[in-house]
Amino acid sequence: MSRRLTWPNRITLLRVGLLFVLVFLIYNQFIWARLFAALLAVIVIIMDWLDGFLARKLQESTALGSVLDIAGDRVVENVLWICLADLRLIGIWIPIVVISRGIFTDSIRNYVIKFGFTGFSEKTMMRSALGRFLTGSPIMRTGYAVLKALTFGSLLLFSGLAKVHRYWTSIPSAWIQFGLKTGALLAIVTAAVCLLRGIPVIIEGVRLIQEKEVPPAADHSAGH
Repeated sequence: MSRRLTWPNRITLLRVGLLFVLVFLIYNQFIWARLFAALLAVIVIIMDWLDGFLARKLQESTALGSVLDIAGDRVVENVLWICLADLRLIGIWIPIVVISRGIFTDSIRNYVIKFGFTGFSEKTMMRSALGRFLTGSPIMRTGYAVLKALTFGSLLLFSGLAKVHRYWTSIPSAWIQFGLKTGALLAIVTAAVCLLRGIPVIIEGVRLIQEKEVPPAADHSAGH
């Protein structure tokens, strides 16, 4: 079996690499830097959707790809949520909720790998139709990616415009404030969807672990 990286896996690694460029742009003092960061954030999220799409389209879904995809998602999302909270564009509770949810779901997914299950693909740990829909259906994966792109992109865009507004006051401040408030609302919705998609993983994962674990053998020695 070939050990080469598939194209979906390459895209996953590339978007993690671009994340460092994105963080640099977010905190760079250049007046236009955050506007470029907004564009790059959208591109990185699109790549998040693209690697999963290509894995299914090219039939290159693998256990390694599933692990890399989930790990890449966590790194990108967690770093961006932390950055937005650090910039005071969202409440600190959002990254706390998202990161906590990720720790629970990833711990369960990593544990069930030894039973031959993965987070996605044909060996998914999800058994119920609702669980498969929330975690792996194209409409949910695409919809969640769109929500993240709108959230990260809009907050970085309008916070960048707020910096530009200091030098070009022709940009309406009311428009900027509306954009920031809309982005903050989108962040709440995105966090809620993130939490919702994690619930079936926790419920079904715990159930699967309980079924697969072999209880320790009872000591039936006679003792006579």
